[in-house]
Amino acid sequence: MPPDAELHLPLEGEDAATVLDRVHHALEELWRTAGDVDEIDRIAVETALVEVAGNVVRHGPDGTWHGDGVHLTVRPDAVVAVARQAGPPPMLDLVPTMPSAEAESGRGLAIVAALVDVTCTAEGHGTRWTLTRRRTV
Repeated sequence: MPPDAELHLPLEGEDAATVLDRVHHALEELWRTAGDVDEIDRIAVETALVEVAGNVVRHGPDGTWHGDGVHLTVRPDAVVAVARQAGPPPMLDLVPTMPSAEAESGRGLAIVAALVDVTCTAEGHGTRWTLTRRRTV
């Protein structure tokens, strides 16, 4: 079955502010095109994708996006975001626990994992992040 909507967002060389702005605008366009994605799914995907995109740039070598960008797909059963970045996957726990209330960092990936199914794998000379949100019925 073909997707309800899909969109590719090239991000090569963009800084953090531009990446986040372009992700927000791309999602707005995707929601308009797909039409019937539940608001809770929209919020979950947007929150997770913004967190991952921000981390890709923030923890990259020079504060810009290196890699193909993001491909967004709305299917009848799920919303999927695939982000491709240059370089090897980061060494991290994809089933993180929420840090203590006093911690100043470390919540981002825990929030992502609570909102979507997330994988981070090596792909060629880069890394593929896949965020999948099963659609609310």
